[in-house]
Amino acid sequence: MSKEMLLPMTRQAVSDISLANHLALAVCRKGQGNAHLLNELIRVVYLTYYLQDAGFGNAPVDLYRRAEAELDQAVDRAQYDGVWQVSAEVASMLEEILAIHDQQLTAAATRHVMEANARFSRFIKSDLRSPMSKHAQPTARHDDIELNVTASANRLQ
Repeated sequence: MSKEMLLPMTRQAVSDISLANHLALAVCRKGQGNAHLLNELIRVVYLTYYLQDAGFGNAPVDLYRRAEAELDQAVDRAQYDGVWQVSAEVASMLEEILAIHDQQLTAAATRHVMEANARFSRFIKSDLRSPMSKHAQPTARHDDIELNVTASANRLQ
């Protein structure tokens, strides 16, 4: 493993990722989002969960489950009425998750972030419902958890 993989992400990389995530939320909060931006919010919920599973954070898993369910509902509504929006209540929940993710990106080594992204990639290719489901039990390696795609993540692919 290269020395760079063991180092934290650069400040610029953390700033770029954080800005993109917070802008996605701001646009969706105003009802001016799109499928891509809502998909990015779903993605950051899962990445934050995966990084927490790797030891970076201690928020209740229910926070991620509620965010997942609310984003699924937002996708369903958007596919019906064409308005890609999250409510103020959901936005507040997502702000909490984004704050956790920002801290994780600052604290985690690059390899942890890459592992979380790899887990997400495997997850979206799987046929399970959620990485936080009862069926997604950890194995000896954090990156080998059996994963699941939510209905909204499947629809947004």
